[in-house]
Amino acid sequence: MTDKQPRTVAPVVTHEALCETESWDDVVRGKVQWWTLLSADRTPSQDMTCGVAEIAPGRPDVIHPHQHEQAEVYHFLSGVGVVHVGDGQHDVRAGSTLFIPGNVQHGVRNTGEVPLRLFYVFAVDSFAEVKYVFP
Repeated sequence: MTDKQPRTVAPVVTHEALCETESWDDVVRGKVQWWTLLSADRTPSQDMTCGVAEIAPGRPDVIHPHQHEQAEVYHFLSGVGVVHVGDGQHDVRAGSTLFIPGNVQHGVRNTGEVPLRLFYVFAVDSFAEVKYVFP
């Protein structure tokens, strides 16, 4: 028997339109807006945090290079762009999925003419646990 007791929660259903719009708009972090869909500090959920982010067209390196301890998954819903991960660069478009290891620097740029939308996922209870580090 371990010290950690299993937690149980009921299924949670939410909708992007019901979530608060959050954003960054500065020279350090870039310009992006997002909607946190599941996060233990906002919804009765656990173990996973996810949401949708949107980067407008025509802005260079909108999510500036950063890193955080947790691994992250991006699944692109619309648009085209480039994601820099470590020393590599990856072209992405609607339908692309990208795994980003923890503590690896990454940034996203919209290269198209429509918003670049992505679904993101962290294996943590709450978005507040993700500490972004920008160089």
